[in-house]
Formats: sequence, structure tokens, C-alpha cells
Amino acid sequence: MQHLANTFGCQVGSLPFTYLGLPMGTTKPCIEDLTPIMDRVERRLSAFSTWLSYSGRLQMINSAITPIVTYTLCTIKVPKGFIDNIDRARKQCLWRGNDDTTRGGNLVAWAAVMRPKDKGGLNVINLRLQNDALLLKQLHKFYNKVDVPWVKLVWNKYYVGKVPHECREMGSFWWRDVMRLNTIYRGVARCTLGDGSTVSFWDDLWSDSIMSAQYPRLHSYARNKSISVQELMMHEDLDDIFVLPLSTQAYEEMMDLQNHLVTLEYDDSTADFWTMLWGPQYSSRWFYNHVFSGMASTPYFKVLWKSQCTPRVKFFAWLVLMDRLNTKTMLRRRHLNIQDDVLCVMCNQGADEDIDHLFFTCPFVVQCWTSINFSWDVSLPLAERLMRANEVHALDFFVEASLIAAWELWKLRNDKIFQRRDPTPSLWLVNFKHQCNLQSVRLREDLRSSFCFWLDAFS
Repeated sequence: MQHLANTFGCQVGSLPFTYLGLPMGTTKPCIEDLTPIMDRVERRLSAFSTWLSYSGRLQMINSAITPIVTYTLCTIKVPKGFIDNIDRARKQCLWRGNDDTTRGGNLVAWAAVMRPKDKGGLNVINLRLQNDALLLKQLHKFYNKVDVPWVKLVWNKYYVGKVPHECREMGSFWWRDVMRLNTIYRGVARCTLGDGSTVSFWDDLWSDSIMSAQYPRLHSYARNKSISVQELMMHEDLDDIFVLPLSTQAYEEMMDLQNHLVTLEYDDSTADFWTMLWGPQYSSRWFYNHVFSGMASTPYFKVLWKSQCTPRVKFFAWLVLMDRLNTKTMLRRRHLNIQDDVLCVMCNQGADEDIDHLFFTCPFVVQCWTSINFSWDVSLPLAERLMRANEVHALDFFVEASLIAAWELWKLRNDKIFQRRDPTPSLWLVNFKHQCNLQSVRLREDLRSSFCFWLDAFS
């Protein structure tokens, strides 16, 4: 061995070793083997992240932290502890900067943060789901018998004359992990029948419906419930594949099945072709989005994230819609009793400072909204209230104007608490107009001119 090493000018190594940042060996990597990747993520939580806004930290997570682990997710099924460790770092970055000692910093549950933006989340990548989505691409290549060496090797080594997902687990740790995803894959894919060698006759979607569901009584009499379409089509008589005698209902189903097979377009000279429910090709992005497709979308979240305000203002508005803004009542609910009371500081009504009061029903706030001719139906829930106001006011820039107005109200409230500055409607209007002029450069040109014209009407 040493002679070969000297000949080729290399060193004698041992397993496991690192290749392209990943541990290479004959056994499945444990969480200790992935420690260098976790350390890289920890080093990205630099001190300056403390000084970033929430929106800046969100951008840092999506652009600088999550991509570190993408290659790993493409390659192996990572341990749960690895994902928990990366998520801990990402949560720390979003809610506490780089300070892991701050108590009560998580404003929104992490599961909600990882939802798509139109579903009420921040579109932070769900690493476990992304890991499955990326590995399913390998399974798609395998079932379609793509012309690559590893696909040919696995088929010829383990699955000659067999349906892969009907066999016991075989192969390396990597392949066993990938094959455990076959249930997910077959749930979002259907097979265009060729020779039928990759398809389970009873349990896969290769016809208009799954055969075990279409012929449940006949299925209960099957001798081999994992038989492939190819194997069944090779039988000259269907009686050979069932345990006889059949019940009356099962016999009727067998007659229907025979009629169905007579009309079946079967060609044993072509390969099966697996396609996805959303199109012919597999895409990890499409699969990832498909998982969330059954979750209801909230129209105003779409409107919010499509608005032309700065990310900081949109993140603030998202916290308002999620009822997670740090108002006094929210701090009390989270058992962070920083203030002596929960009363609104913007008025003398003795009302609790919650989202509804602070932005809609406080007399000071009502006066501010009136000064720009905005009104709200406070009898409606918050999301519906915003959508209704958008329809009533019929301004192309209503969303941007209302978000900026609420943002300036929040800043005025914070000045009152932390700087002891007395708020006035005229001061709010000056700040509002100044902020609108700054944000107007983000609007398209035709909308900017009408927005500025509307703004000049208030003095």
C-alpha cells in the first residue's frame, strides 16, 4: 500500500475521510461526523447580526445560513439532531441575533415561520422537508431507469424481476434511506405503463385508480399482493393468481378486471415512465410547494408581501397580522412584565394596549387616520378589516400607505415609552409624509406620481 502511495504521490488514509465537505465511509454518518458543518453555521452567527433588523436577519438566514447545508441535504438523509441544531442556530439568528441568553425572544412558533409567505409564514426553508424533496430526485431517476451508472448498478444488483418497493430493504445505508421515501414518491407520482416491471399491480397508480381500492374483494383473494403488472400480464389465466374459490362479489370484480385488462394498452418493449402529479418532470421546488398546497392561503398576506414597502415595514406588518407584536398586553401574555401596567400611553382612556386599540380604536390613532381620510370597520376580524378597507378606499397604493401609517404610529408609541416624547397628530403626519416620500422611490413611476399627488393634499 505504501509503495502505491509513493508511486502516485499520495498518502495512505483511512475511513471515514472528508470529501467535498462530507464524511465518506462505509457506515451512515452520525451527528458527530457532521459537526464541522454545524460549526460553520455557528461561525456565521457573527456579532453584527445583533444589530440587524428582523428583516435583515431573515435575509441572512435565507442567503447565508441555510445554503451552507444544502449540499448535505442533497446527498444524505441527515439525522434529526443535525436539523435540530441548525434550526436552533437559525432561530437564534432571527429572534435574538447572536445572543443565546436573551429570554423569551421567539415571537412566533418556528413551524409557522417555515410556512410559505402566502400561508402566513416567512418562507424559511423547512430542512427536514427539503432533505426529503432533494433526495426524492434520486428516486425519480431510479424508477425511470435513467441512463446513469448507479441506477443500472442498483437495478441489476437487487431488483431483477422485482418491484423495488415491494422488496425488503437492501443495499447501503444511503440507498436504504432513499428507498424509505418511496411511499412519499408514489403518493405524488403516477406511472405511464410500459413493460410494468417497476409497478405494483395492486398498490400503485398506473391506471385511472389504484386496483386494490377499485377491486377490494378480489384483492383479498390475491395469492401475491406485491405482484408487478409485468408478472400479472405474463399469466395466461387470471385464476392462477387468486386463491379459489372466489366469493360472488369477488368473481364479479374479476370479470370487470378481465374486461379492463383487455382494453389496457400494454407494451412490454418500452420502459415504464413515472410522472409527477404536477407535470412530467420532478422538481424539488414543486414537491416542496405541493406539500403546502392543501393549506389555506390568506389573501392579505399575499397583498402584504407584494407591497412595495421596505422589508422592515413588511416584517412589522406581519407581526401585527400574526398578533405577535410586542405591545404591553403581548408582553404580559408572555410573562415579561417589563412595564408597570398594560394601559395605552397614547390616550387617557385607561384601555389595555393591544393590537386593536393601538392601531384602530385609540382616540389619538383615530384622529391620525382621519387626518389622511382612512377609516376602518372595527367590527370585522383584523385580516378581513384590512381587505375591506382596501376595497372601500380604492387606492392603488392603499396597502403601502396604511402600512407606513401603522409603522409611524408604532415608532411614535415607542418614542413616548422610551424617550418620553409626547406624541401629537401633527407630528405623526409630518413623520408619515416624510416616510412616504422615502418609500415612494420603490413604487413604479406612474404609481409614484399619483401617490405623491395624494400625499400633497394633506398639510
